[in-house]
Amino acid sequence: MSTEYDDSSTQSDKQFMFTIENGVVTAFFEVENGVSEQQSIDNEDSFFIEGDQITHTKQTADGSEVTIYSDSDGDGLYTISSDSDDTDDNDDSDDDSINDEDDHPPESGEHKTFQFTISDDQITEVFEIKDGVPEPKSVDDNSETYAVDGTEVVHTEIETLGIEVTRYADIDGDGSYHRISEQWIPDTPGSGPFNIEDELKFSPTDDDDLIAVRGGEDCHGGSGADQFVFREAAHLRIGDFNSSEGDLLVFDTGLGLTSVDHLASFVTDIRRSDDDQDLIVDFGPDVSITFVGIQPDQISWDDVSVLS
Repeated sequence: MSTEYDDSSTQSDKQFMFTIENGVVTAFFEVENGVSEQQSIDNEDSFFIEGDQITHTKQTADGSEVTIYSDSDGDGLYTISSDSDDTDDNDDSDDDSINDEDDHPPESGEHKTFQFTISDDQITEVFEIKDGVPEPKSVDDNSETYAVDGTEVVHTEIETLGIEVTRYADIDGDGSYHRISEQWIPDTPGSGPFNIEDELKFSPTDDDDLIAVRGGEDCHGGSGADQFVFREAAHLRIGDFNSSEGDLLVFDTGLGLTSVDHLASFVTDIRRSDDDQDLIVDFGPDVSITFVGIQPDQISWDDVSVLS
């Protein structure tokens, strides 16, 4: 189906129109040389509306195709402001599993951000924000569920020999959620890949905390003797490790590490950052730990514990 749309100032440019009903995109059209042609929408398409932008995500056999459309002047005609193709060969998806790897280390102060569509206390849509783009995550998988618990959102995922529970909170009320804790709950005590079964925190206290060290997070402890717990091979960052306060690096990865010496055998480089402020330990090109503001004499292998 096509209809005529006369806009002589933009006839030579490709533009788009959207039909939006009750905050939902029900149809969209490509406008080229004054002619609008309706585009198909199926179960593989999702749309996220935010201000004057519409993010269109299409799931394909190779991954996600994400296109952002903007209507900066409010005339109802949108242009493409960003277009990306997230294929299996360049996957940066996050399933909060032991194999999750971030392609780039987080910058100072960064935290992974999520958005949830909540209707009648039910989670109907989940998005992870990557480079400012909301990417949808499945809510129909039988192995995982999302639920509202007061002001928090709880994600429960069934894993081999147990479940993983991650809690999210919107701390400042701006609609963006961050992880505040995660916990491994085995089917039977002592089973599964991890030794630590207590809750790991993303938001520390002034007590002695177990801190989750995760890709995409600028991890911080509090003023107590904190244990920074590693459970994945990724580019990781710790903002305030302090050996003099009793802080400890705990590797509970489930990857078969047997000792500190075994862990040390995978180190390929120990270096200073370009500004000479941070200490970086490389485990090959895809895995690293950055210790912010740490001098080499402020940390040693005596500060490391290997559990699995």
